[in-house]
Amino acid sequence: MSFLRRRKSKVSTIRSESKLELQKGMDASREDREKSGETSTLPMERPKLSLAEKITRLEERLNTADTRSSPPKHIAVIRNLAKGYMKLGGKEDASYYVKAENLFKQFNVLYPLHMEKIDWVAWIEASAKARLIREARNLLAEARLLFPGDEDLDVVETEVLHIDHAKANENI
Repeated sequence: MSFLRRRKSKVSTIRSESKLELQKGMDASREDREKSGETSTLPMERPKLSLAEKITRLEERLNTADTRSSPPKHIAVIRNLAKGYMKLGGKEDASYYVKAENLFKQFNVLYPLHMEKIDWVAWIEASAKARLIREARNLLAEARLLFPGDEDLDVVETEVLHIDHAKANENI
């Protein structure tokens, strides 16, 4: 046992000395960079992508073999793409709400057990904003069975009623 104790102490001193040398080298290189005017050794940051570019990339990844073979990846792509469609629907074109609603239908068919309350709420919002009021009310009733007494569903129900009322006023 004494052999192990001696070896352990030698290893720890060697490691501590090497850490000091490494730190000294890092400090020296930092000082050299500061003198030469460089700020960082890291590569330039990626350019920010617009929402439309992000959606285009997600659409390309949606039905690839790599994504479809891994359900968690596929679920993440569907959720992110639907969120992007919801954001674009408010800014540019209301047809994006229909696309988001169709994605949630696909999600419910492929992975019904993985749908969370947030997904249901977003699906109901997408249906209501796509002017599919009957569909939104049916989804709301189904979500109430899954999540009884949930306050988020009350808020979404209010939004659906407001959209339905606005739609009725437009038709008059």
